[in-house]
Amino acid sequence: MRRKLTIGFFTDTYRPQINGVATLLPLVERLLERLGHEVYVFAPAYDRRRAYREGERVFRYPAVPAFFHKESRMTFPFHREARKIFDKLDIVHSHTPFTMGLLAIWVSRRHAVPHLHTYHTLFTEYLHYLPRWLRPSPEAVKRLSRAFCNRCDAVTVPSRPMREELLSYGVEVPVHVLPFGMDVEVFRRPPERNVREELGLPTTERVLLCAGRLSKEKNVEFVLRAFRRLLDRGVRGVRLVIVGDGPHRAELERLARELRLLDGRKAIFTGYRPWEALVDYYKTSDLFVYGSKTETQGIVFTEAQAAGLPVVAVGAMGALEAVQDGVTGLLTREDEEEFAEAVERLLRDETLYTRLSQAARELSERNSIRRSVERLVGIYEGLIDSRLRSRRERPAGVAESPSSSSSPSASEEDEEEAAHGARSR
Repeated sequence: MRRKLTIGFFTDTYRPQINGVATLLPLVERLLERLGHEVYVFAPAYDRRRAYREGERVFRYPAVPAFFHKESRMTFPFHREARKIFDKLDIVHSHTPFTMGLLAIWVSRRHAVPHLHTYHTLFTEYLHYLPRWLRPSPEAVKRLSRAFCNRCDAVTVPSRPMREELLSYGVEVPVHVLPFGMDVEVFRRPPERNVREELGLPTTERVLLCAGRLSKEKNVEFVLRAFRRLLDRGVRGVRLVIVGDGPHRAELERLARELRLLDGRKAIFTGYRPWEALVDYYKTSDLFVYGSKTETQGIVFTEAQAAGLPVVAVGAMGALEAVQDGVTGLLTREDEEEFAEAVERLLRDETLYTRLSQAARELSERNSIRRSVERLVGIYEGLIDSRLRSRRERPAGVAESPSSSSSPSASEEDEEEAAHGARSR
């Protein structure tokens, strides 16, 4: 019987903000609580500039909109009521390395509890959001990432390419590869809304779905140009539906107009849709198409495959881990013609499409978020047990180092995973 843990999530992004981390955290939180654990969330306030408590276990910190990115918040780590919870925590889990991440380091050291950090974002690809006078160099970001991670007891990353990235920075604490799956039960239910009727699309049309934040690093321009190539190849009866909003939307719509994709509504921008509605877009689409080269995991890949959608994506970073080329989707170079050819192949080859769709569903079942959360709990328990052992073994008067509670090394973990894979085969 596993022990009941009290876990603290520290994050600078949380609902109602729209991004992968803010979408993922409530799912993980809910499943941890179903397993009998207590989760407290320490996050910024979005609707007011003072500290308050939201429900029983969410503490909102004073925050103001970031002047360089209005959707984000600059958080002030002062919350008198939240401080009373810190000494109850068995594990500190930070999800951002900013203000709340620094608070997590302080709480971990002040109350002598292990600190796990999840490195969700490839920050070197997001520097363009900062004004030039405030923008650090990529090398400076790598040094800061290394310094933050090495002050934690362990780190999780969503993919092996991301692990290699952190190791190249000089991160020395254990780095666990832990992708998070999806709550597959949600994707097995019948759609609650008729998406095609909402969009005015006949049932005979094939729908290519591209969903996510409309920002520069998502490379949606590439998808639009590749879709134009697809139409120029003579493929008919197909629409591109782009779900999402963001700072790059106006430029994308301008490009779509130049490419004559808004004529006859060949490409449709729906704007923001809440996650519950987005699930129905996945369920009623035929293919998921994505051009981003910066995804660390790409939760959208996981969502698409949970709905049984084969994926066509640029083979880079998180896509290499989330999409099995030729099994659950097709990965291409960043080449518009190659991408269009891959989409056409899936639209015309019904046998291939059915095989990839079925494999996508099966993969999502095996890698469901429940299994990911169970692995996460195992990492928590390993850190706590290591911390307890180090306390028992440490001579009196010797200070405890941040890494003394670390779990098995990354190389040892890889060996264990390889051995497990060999046994399962």
